[in-house]
Amino acid sequence: MARVSRWVVVVLCGVLLSVTAAPALAADPVPQPQTPAPAATPPASETSPGTSPEADAAIATQPTAPDYVFPIPDLKPGLGTYDGSWFWFQPHLAILEDYTWFEQDDASLAQVGKQNDKFDQRAFRPTLTFRGKGGLKWELFVAADYQEKRTRDKTVFSLYDLRFTVPLGPVKISVGKMKPPNAYEVAGLSAQLPQQERVLLVFVDSRNDGVQLSGLLAGDRVTWAAGVFNDWLETGASRPEDNATDYVARVTGLAWVSPDNMNYLHLGLDLQRRGSDDGMMRFKGRPESNVTSYYIDTGSFPADHADEVGLEAVWQRKGVTLMGEYFDARVDAPQSGNPHFSGGYATASWVVTGDGRPYIRPLGAAGGILPKGRFGAVELVAKFSYINATDGPIDGGVLNKWNFGVNWWASAQWKVGVSYGSANLDKNGLIGNTKMVLMRLQWLY
Repeated sequence: MARVSRWVVVVLCGVLLSVTAAPALAADPVPQPQTPAPAATPPASETSPGTSPEADAAIATQPTAPDYVFPIPDLKPGLGTYDGSWFWFQPHLAILEDYTWFEQDDASLAQVGKQNDKFDQRAFRPTLTFRGKGGLKWELFVAADYQEKRTRDKTVFSLYDLRFTVPLGPVKISVGKMKPPNAYEVAGLSAQLPQQERVLLVFVDSRNDGVQLSGLLAGDRVTWAAGVFNDWLETGASRPEDNATDYVARVTGLAWVSPDNMNYLHLGLDLQRRGSDDGMMRFKGRPESNVTSYYIDTGSFPADHADEVGLEAVWQRKGVTLMGEYFDARVDAPQSGNPHFSGGYATASWVVTGDGRPYIRPLGAAGGILPKGRFGAVELVAKFSYINATDGPIDGGVLNKWNFGVNWWASAQWKVGVSYGSANLDKNGLIGNTKMVLMRLQWLY
């Protein structure tokens, strides 16, 4: 907790300075976030790419009061919201409950050991978004997270986000612990994706400490964000040089979008120079699961840095979504022959009831499905993913996985999902197969 408190002190000092410097509200009232219509996009003045993706995606997909009641009732939007003279804040909560079954062949057992069927408290994540109403329109986003001990390397409780943001003209500067702008899978709220779990965390961090600049261009059709990240404040290292420094940037654009933001073609480019921890690097990841062992794992090896390039694309029209990403990592590691790793995925989904995900322009990503019918929305999902972390003397594994699933978006806040996956791992001279069935119940408010 002492390590986390460093960031708490830094961010809270920034908040106090901003509030003190802000002029009175009476001379310049600021419109506050309202619950928009289902397909609406939050005003650019109230959000920015990489600022509060969880909160903004949740706000954007909260319904106006329907004339009917969903089979699983929703809580009324806006509960707990405070709208005072100096600031506005709104709470949100994400709860995800999983159960996963596994079936492995002998080669898989030899590679990664037995993967036990298990229940998983995938996430219990309360968040708070504060926005200033004075002349300096600051924002503070705070998120905590609880997960099962067996799925965390060190602790079950984590201060997930602590991000303070202020505008500098058309640019916003954010400081603290946040999502780096490094992949579509990370940019928005993962629980609103068609697939249940991410696969590209082998190459990117879902959270890191740093400073980021972000903005919007071309009538909010283009987002950009760039930052420098180093988590030495949290790890307790005596100096930043002992921890990896990452330089990250993401640019997205809407090549085509309908007036209601429900049909679109999104394209994106991700760039990252990933540093080493005291001269060592390691690439590791799970097979789209939160409870398995690390199937992909290079182990630590001497390296200076890795240069990564990512490409992303999302096309949606009338309930059909095609999306994919590709990451290429070239590692500066002469002792290991400068290995080259890569990975990506392709997902296709069809919402049988015709509903879709509204595009949230300031996020550079889509929000969640807002069912238009009383009985919710049904989505069929197919996904293929692969990770190649084997090159030269580095045998981190080559993973290929097919995944098929059904999501019932029972309301704007509730989802029930089930998915079946078959993963082949080529590692240690063996090719092992793991089949897994994941059931999920989630509530997002």
